[in-house]
Amino acid sequence: MSEDNSCKNIILNALLRRNPILVSGLVIAPAVVIADSFFNAATLAAAFSVITFFTLLVSSFVPKNIVYSIRIILYTVIGALVYVPSAILLRYLMPEGIEAMGVFFPLLITNGLIISRSESIFFLESKGHMLLDIIFCIIGYDAAVLIFGAVREILGTGMIGGKIIGMPLVFSAFQHPFGGFILLGILSALLRVILITVKRINQK
Repeated sequence: MSEDNSCKNIILNALLRRNPILVSGLVIAPAVVIADSFFNAATLAAAFSVITFFTLLVSSFVPKNIVYSIRIILYTVIGALVYVPSAILLRYLMPEGIEAMGVFFPLLITNGLIISRSESIFFLESKGHMLLDIIFCIIGYDAAVLIFGAVREILGTGMIGGKIIGMPLVFSAFQHPFGGFILLGILSALLRVILITVKRINQK
């Protein structure tokens, strides 16, 4: 497989085929609890991006000859160290949004992308491919969360960004976590249908 095709597959897998939240079901809890509006979704995306990228980047230098269970503990310690400057920066840039995240903000240091994909995918790749994969996995998660938050706000309140858009009917249940789970399931199913349809078309 050529380098171009390899990079293309990494990007497509990260964004669509193995989208962290819509396909792999990673880091769902913060999304359904926090991302009930576009603004809150943007806050979650920013916090997730900063903490995940720098934690994975530093963790990739942990020697592989260390026992697996110890490596996982070290990743969490590194995440905690990354969290401190990240919290200072993000609380300065978006204080209300970070405050609203509550306990889910510090819990991002143990998110599934760090704990599960680090050992099973990221750290098995070359450094270049690993960085590409991490960046586009984060972009894939952020894009899905932003779309999820925007759709949830429109359906649940009839507004987007605080502006009324004239929805004839709103479903306030989508503003609650159980409604978020339902909507996330619908979006996940929709993406799977699109991926299956595209695959079948390409096979013809």
